[in-house]
Amino acid sequence: MEKLALQFFPFPYVFRGERAEGLRIKWPSRCVSCRDRQCERATSNELELCSYGVNYVRVDNDLLVAGIVLKDFPEMTSARRKMIRRVGKATVSQSEVNEAVEAARASVHQLAAELRGKKDAIISEYRDSREYQQEIVELLRPEVQQALGQVHDYKQFVQQIIQNINVILETKFPGIPLEEQLETASHEEAAIYWAARLMEEKLDAALYLMYPDRINDLRERRRFRFHGAVTKYRKIYQRRLDSRHLKIILEGESHAQVEGNPRAIPIIAHALIDNAIKYAPEGTSITLGFRETSEWIDFSVQSYGPPILSGERARIFDLFYRGEIARQRDSEGTGFGLASAQNIAKAVGTEISVEQGNEAGPDDTRLTIFAARIETAPPRDSPPPPRGRRS
Repeated sequence: MEKLALQFFPFPYVFRGERAEGLRIKWPSRCVSCRDRQCERATSNELELCSYGVNYVRVDNDLLVAGIVLKDFPEMTSARRKMIRRVGKATVSQSEVNEAVEAARASVHQLAAELRGKKDAIISEYRDSREYQQEIVELLRPEVQQALGQVHDYKQFVQQIIQNINVILETKFPGIPLEEQLETASHEEAAIYWAARLMEEKLDAALYLMYPDRINDLRERRRFRFHGAVTKYRKIYQRRLDSRHLKIILEGESHAQVEGNPRAIPIIAHALIDNAIKYAPEGTSITLGFRETSEWIDFSVQSYGPPILSGERARIFDLFYRGEIARQRDSEGTGFGLASAQNIAKAVGTEISVEQGNEAGPDDTRLTIFAARIETAPPRDSPPPPRGRRS
């Protein structure tokens, strides 16, 4: 409560250690000369009586009502009798004090609620802005860059692995497409290839988070089928899906092309699929949904996942933030994937949303739907629309 709200308070009070007269009652002379100040050490919110016969009650941590003499307080001492005689008509009833105290407490709660509402609105507006993610990245850039300082080296190493396994497959199965080579290859050979591809995708996500200008780099702009870019993750994750007895279901179709960075935009789908596989209970299904119009593709990932607690929804796309229950169920997660995907989504003019209803799944999970709307490519004879914001 601000002191301004106390200017019409009827009784003497102490606000944050500073004494003030009440509008109706002044401090008794005994209180003015008191050095013990027993009342100011009070922690209880109940009406109490000091050793000099004066009543007091704490409203909250900031406000104490003191220096009052109740005419109907149940406890009677010799000091209280003397104090009643001294103040005469300045005694007050317990009901009057209770009414003033409750009004003060209600004002505190109302003010706190208003402040919380304003703070939440400001935070929500800031979180929805493009600048929020950029400022977070800039704030963490030195630490994260130190951790990711070898990303380019890692990418080269991973690309060497992919090239080498391609040579091995081409040598063993010459003249046939890569997909058929992988189907015919040994379990170990295919596992090496797909693990390297997965690492390559994750390294790209790290690079685009740290260097967001590359997301809309015109040199990387291409037309590609989003549907095809998404379904490749089904192959990348197939062995992990099999190990956890998970099933991916494709729902709907999409034949349209999108225009942009073909390495950046699919990371939106990659992060959502990776998140679903990480938290979906064994033996359940993950549904990848597509719905297409002439202007956009609605893409969604539906699966069972850990409950999102109240207040967490706005933060699950924050860099390195993870929900409480998600942390309990997967201690190795980083809170990196969803933040990277949302960063890319906002850069290309869309946003990932999340919905979670009350439909319960195995292991105390809830049906969770992540979704994003991807704009389709314009006709060949029209200029490309602007995407996101460029600095």
